[in-house]
Amino acid sequence: MMLSRSTAKAAIRHGGDKSRLIPTTSAIIHRLKSSGCPVTGPILKKVPTLPFVGSVIPQHSGLPEFQMSRQYEFNSEMRQKFGEFIRYGIPGFGVGLHGHMYTIFDPNEMAKVVRSEGAYPSGLIEKLWQWRRAMLESGSVLVSKKDSSSSDGESHDYGLFDKGEGWKRHRTFLQTGMLDPVAARGFLPGIVLAAENASSVAPLHSHNVNEYMNYTAFDMFCSFMFGKQMNTTSTSVSTDPTVKGENKENEKFVTAALGVFEKTNAMNLFPLEFLMAKFFPWYKTTKYQALQDDWDTVREIGLRLIYDFVDRYDRDELDEMEKASYLAGAIERQRESNDITRDEMAELCLIALFVGVDTTSSVTAWNLVHLALNPECQEKLHAELVESLNAKGSNGGTRLNADVIGKKVSPYLHLCFRESHRATPAFSAAMWKGNSHNEIEIHGETLPQGSMVQMGHISYDEDYIDEPKQFRPERWTAEGVASRKGTKSEVLDHPFMRDPFSQGARRCPGSRVATNEIHAMISQLVLDWKISVPDEKINSLDDITYDAGPIKPIIPELKFESRR
Repeated sequence: MMLSRSTAKAAIRHGGDKSRLIPTTSAIIHRLKSSGCPVTGPILKKVPTLPFVGSVIPQHSGLPEFQMSRQYEFNSEMRQKFGEFIRYGIPGFGVGLHGHMYTIFDPNEMAKVVRSEGAYPSGLIEKLWQWRRAMLESGSVLVSKKDSSSSDGESHDYGLFDKGEGWKRHRTFLQTGMLDPVAARGFLPGIVLAAENASSVAPLHSHNVNEYMNYTAFDMFCSFMFGKQMNTTSTSVSTDPTVKGENKENEKFVTAALGVFEKTNAMNLFPLEFLMAKFFPWYKTTKYQALQDDWDTVREIGLRLIYDFVDRYDRDELDEMEKASYLAGAIERQRESNDITRDEMAELCLIALFVGVDTTSSVTAWNLVHLALNPECQEKLHAELVESLNAKGSNGGTRLNADVIGKKVSPYLHLCFRESHRATPAFSAAMWKGNSHNEIEIHGETLPQGSMVQMGHISYDEDYIDEPKQFRPERWTAEGVASRKGTKSEVLDHPFMRDPFSQGARRCPGSRVATNEIHAMISQLVLDWKISVPDEKINSLDDITYDAGPIKPIIPELKFESRR
C-alpha cells in the first residue's frame, strides 16, 4: 500500500483507538519509512552549505552554476537534480549563518506558508539589505531607531522594508487607492494617453527597444502618480536640444532607477558584499558606493518631483487630471488621517515610482517579444482589439478604456498576458515568503518559525507543460483549463501561478495599476503597428537572450509597420 505523506501521518493511532491521532510531525514519516511502509511525496533534499557563503560554491554544494542569463535554466536544473523540496544556502536572503532557504514547487504547500503569515508577514523585500542600508544612510524617514535591538542585532526598523508595525502602517497607506479595482480603473485615462504618446514614436526606438520599454513604464506610472504626461519616450529621441534639456532629469531618473536594480543583482552574486556590510558596516565597497550613488540620484529627483507637486497642490494650481492622480489623493489622506507624516508619504510615493519602472517594463517587454515572434497570435490579438475598440472604445471608438482592455471584452489579450507569464516570468521564483508567525509543516517536514520559503517555477518545465517554448495563449481558455483537470498539469491553474505580483498580505500593492499599464501599452502598440523581428536568425524564444532581475529580454531590433 502506498500512502501520501499527509495520509500516512493520520494512519498511526494511539493503541488502536481510531478516533485519536498522534500530532503531525516529521517523526511520523521517519517511523513509517523504517517500518517498511512506502511514503509518496517530495523528500527534503538538504544541499551542502558552509557558514557565511551558503551553497554558492558549486564545487562544494553541487549547485548548478548560477548566472543572470540562465535563471530559467537554473531553476529547472535545481528541480531535476535535487527534487521538489530543497534546502540550500543563499547568504543575505536565507536565514542564519548558512543562509538557509527552502524551495518548493507545489502551490498548495505554499498556501500553507501564506496562511501562516500572521499580522506582520515576512517577505523578500526585507531581505534587500542594500536598499535598507541606502535608506538608512540617505536619512530616509521610513527608517526609525528601535527601543532595543532585535534578536538578529538589528537596531533599526525599516518600515515598508521590514515586517513589524511600521511595515503595516506604511503598507496600509501605500496600497490605499492602488489595489482597489475601482480606484485603479480611474487612473486609466491618463495611462492610455501615455500609451498613445509612447506608441506614436515606437519606430524611433526600434534599435533600442529595452530603453524604450523603460521610458514607457516611467511615463505611464507618472500619469498614475502625478496625473501628468512626461512624454519621456518622445523627448528622449527629440533632436531639439531645448526639449531634451528640459526633460533630461526624467531620463536621469530612469537610468538611476534601473542602476539600483542592476547593482543590487550584481552584489547578490558575491556573498562577500553581504559579509562586508554585516561585519564592517562603516566600509563601503565599490559596488555598494555605485548603488548608493544611483539611490541618491533617484531620491533627489523623485522627491523634488513629489514636493513640487505638493506645493502646487497647496497653491491650487493642479489641472483636473492632476487632481485625480494618486498623489493628490495621498496628500488628502495624509492630512485627514495623520497616520503617517508628510515626509513619510513622499518617501513611500518615491519607492512606488522607482520600483514601478523596472518591473512593469520587464513584463511588457516579454509580452512584446512573444507577439513579435508569433505573428499569428499578434494578428488574432489585433483583430480582437479592433472589434473591441469599435464596440466599446471612447472618443467614438478610437481610444482605449477600461472596457476595451477588460477580460470580458478582450479575452485574448488576457490569454496572451497569462501565456507570456507562463513562458517567461519576470522573477526567478513565483514568490518568497517567511513563516514569521509560527512553525509550519511542508511536505511532512516541520520548518522552524522564521524560515524563508520560495516557490519555484514549473510553468516552463516540460514535465508539466507540452512544448514549453511554444507561445500558445489558447492554453488558458476554459477548454484548455478543463483538459488539465485530474492531471499533473492541473497545478498550473492554481491562482498562485497566474501573475508576477506574488500573493498574500505582501502582494505587490501596485499590481492592478501595473497590469492596466501593461494591457494598455501592448494594446496600443498592436493597434498602431505590425511588429516583427527583421533579423532572420531570430525565429524563436531560443534565440532571445535575457538578463537582470526582474528578468527581461534583451530585445533585438524590431520593425514597426503602421496599421493606421
